[in-house]
Amino acid sequence: MMINNLPWLAKLINCGYLVGSFTPSERAEGMFLLKMIEWTNSPGARTPFLKSTDPSHSHFLILNSQNTFHVGDQLQVMVHMYDFSGHSKQYGGDYLQARIHTPEFKAGSVGTVVDYQNGSYKINFTLFWSGKVEVSVILVHPSEAIQLLKWIRDEHRHKVAYQSTFRSGDIRETTKCYLCLPDGVPVCNFTDLKTGEPWFCYKPQKLPCSARVNHAKSGYNTSYLIGDERRYFASKVNLLKPILPKGPGYITVMNSINAGANVGNCVRGKSLTSPSGFYYQDQWMSTQCNIRRFNTPANITNCLRGKVVHLYGDSTMRQWFNYFARGLPDLKLFQFGNTPENGPYTAVDVVNKIMVKYRCHGPPIRFNDISSQQLHYIANQLDANKGGKNTIIAITIWAHMTFLPVASYIRRLQNIRKSIVQLLSRSPDTLIIFKTANVRELDPIWYSFFYSDWYSFHLDKILRKMFEGINVAFVDAWEMTAAHYVAHNVHPPGVIVRNEVDVFLSHLCPF
Repeated sequence: MMINNLPWLAKLINCGYLVGSFTPSERAEGMFLLKMIEWTNSPGARTPFLKSTDPSHSHFLILNSQNTFHVGDQLQVMVHMYDFSGHSKQYGGDYLQARIHTPEFKAGSVGTVVDYQNGSYKINFTLFWSGKVEVSVILVHPSEAIQLLKWIRDEHRHKVAYQSTFRSGDIRETTKCYLCLPDGVPVCNFTDLKTGEPWFCYKPQKLPCSARVNHAKSGYNTSYLIGDERRYFASKVNLLKPILPKGPGYITVMNSINAGANVGNCVRGKSLTSPSGFYYQDQWMSTQCNIRRFNTPANITNCLRGKVVHLYGDSTMRQWFNYFARGLPDLKLFQFGNTPENGPYTAVDVVNKIMVKYRCHGPPIRFNDISSQQLHYIANQLDANKGGKNTIIAITIWAHMTFLPVASYIRRLQNIRKSIVQLLSRSPDTLIIFKTANVRELDPIWYSFFYSDWYSFHLDKILRKMFEGINVAFVDAWEMTAAHYVAHNVHPPGVIVRNEVDVFLSHLCPF
């Protein structure tokens, strides 16, 4: 096998992944996925700032705004980009987010963006409710910033730092850790034996590698950008900046006798389509299945009775655990972690035979002071789970993976998918649900270097593609957070978490 013909794989091999662990289909899949998320390139590596995208000069135009629209119709919006000199842009690559909304109805839905790669974009919306419907278009990043983000993501390994403490008696040493460390330096190899996921720490001066006791986040490296490059990430200039309409910024939508068709119960194995739903009166209405409202502790308890719920992932999955733990008075919390926010957690309702468990995924994860013995990879947790009709598994993995080259994320999902296929083979009644990524804040500004929605957008696209045809279900947190009127936050507020859990439970307990 010629590794040099597979650049994504060559990068992984150089960081400790074993070449023999990749099947031919996995190798080909990696190349396909990287091709799938390729982004339009701007014409030069360093565009003068005045020639970059200026949202204040740019505008959007509602097509056929004079027409009569009905619920169920398509709405199309054209966006035209200009630079700071007022000249029209001649290339694409800007990252936009768009939604339609009606504040008085607490209604909202996202649009799909088509890049014509000439400075113009078309956004398609589906109209789900009647009344005055407003259009909102946000420039998240100009195309010039995207090129820098791509360079930072793919070419700079040590954007963020991790560390571990080693202890024996009164001797304590702390060293830096990462997926890939420089050659020629003594390291401790903590590569997972089952999944082959590599992780290394610099070897302590006095203590053996076996003395490792924890994992923790450390600092950030913000020194990549020089000169004018930081101007591409200016919070009140071109970062998360609205684009205003040229002409009306809203339409009036009439009711339709064909609206509101029954979409059936929520089932596994269906791929997500966009738009996957919309908000109305702060309730998420799915386009794929009927969502039940679990508005009381009794409703949730009845659904979970006799069930074991495993929640694997990051702090956005911990929000689900907290929702259950705080909302069900009969659930008693047991905390096993050495810090309250990190877990792992178990909550038990003895009378109703309910158990809810949360555990964070394996490194890289930017939590404080996690016992290294508690860092478990999701694939290994799945392999150890016998499954069954009373076993419910929810997974999310994205927020802590934006620091890495995309190839590492692909490999993590390949391992998880392999374990899911094996689990469903031996226990096909097991319900497995993925919560997708969600949009987040980019404040302070340097957060965009590491946590940008542009990174998460691609990880989410890869997740959806890789699990097509697998008998799992999805909670589309991406659209559920992007469509809502509240400010973006990596930890969405309770109104969104409630809707996420309603979708989750609707797969477990449909109408």
